[in-house]
Amino acid sequence: APSSHHQLGAMAALRSPAGRVAVLGGHVVALHTAANEEMGVPGKTLPKIDVLQAFVLDQEWAGKPFWMLNVVKFRNGGAGKARYQEYGKIMDQFLPGIGARVVFQGYARTVIGQIDYHMVAIVEYPSPKVFMEMAMDPSFASKGKIRLEGLEEQYLIPMRPGWFNIDRAAAPPSRTFTPFSAENAWSTPNGMFGSTSPGARVGETSSSRAQVDAFVQDDTLGGTNVLWHLNLLRFAGTEGKQSYDKYAKAMGGKSGVLSQFGARSTLAADCYRSLMGDFDFDQAVIAEYPCRDSFMSMGACSEYLEVAPFRHRGLEATYIVSCLPAFVDTRPMRGA
Repeated sequence: APSSHHQLGAMAALRSPAGRVAVLGGHVVALHTAANEEMGVPGKTLPKIDVLQAFVLDQEWAGKPFWMLNVVKFRNGGAGKARYQEYGKIMDQFLPGIGARVVFQGYARTVIGQIDYHMVAIVEYPSPKVFMEMAMDPSFASKGKIRLEGLEEQYLIPMRPGWFNIDRAAAPPSRTFTPFSAENAWSTPNGMFGSTSPGARVGETSSSRAQVDAFVQDDTLGGTNVLWHLNLLRFAGTEGKQSYDKYAKAMGGKSGVLSQFGARSTLAADCYRSLMGDFDFDQAVIAEYPCRDSFMSMGACSEYLEVAPFRHRGLEATYIVSCLPAFVDTRPMRGA
């Protein structure tokens, strides 16, 4: 563990002018190059220096594997995707050399939340120190430039690693799915859409009309495609957490609402503060649905409508981002 003297030295260096240097392992190294700082915005496309510093020095996380959640919005309405994919290919070659790996990647669309995102990825790192060393490696600067050319903004959130019962298949649905389209999606009462549910905040804890229309007309997420829905959860204090727990209890279990529609949870992870992004979240949860109509039918059923107010009251901030998985690595964590 670093000494108190070392920790103070790291803090002083990370708070130096422009936050361009940091101390790690007794060495002063570049953190943000001048070129990257011209293109990047701390908290949007570059890490918040104070949060990154705190993460690396936090003894509850130090020396342990963690998963880094990336929720990405491409530049120019998605036109930056090609440039960002170049960065992704470089990282695929780079990560194994530092003991890291991608465990999830997929196309994405925001269903609930204030920013429209295009991709979600999760990367496993051996430790916060390894992540910091990678970010400060001078050879990494050119890679970062390619990333910034494709990126408008993102969430970058460290979280506890490991899938949730990933090898346990979902139970077959016991309920019939309603076929949804642009003609009936918004007009059908749904606990996640609009102001149907008491306490819903449209665009914050429930979908807006534009979000519902875009979601139901997105062919990539339609048909029989299995979808993974990332839920980012920031509870409204202790009472909010208690309210959300009532909602979660009704959703989970063998006879819960999720199971009735053939869905299951694949991730339930505590989060560190966001290195990038406007909000800090308490938990990240992923629910797998057999198809889009499963998710929408669930939100419209009477059992869901009954418990949905507990969700709205319990959350200060949230996102639901619908993902079509392109890659999932279910192997045990390295070193586990």
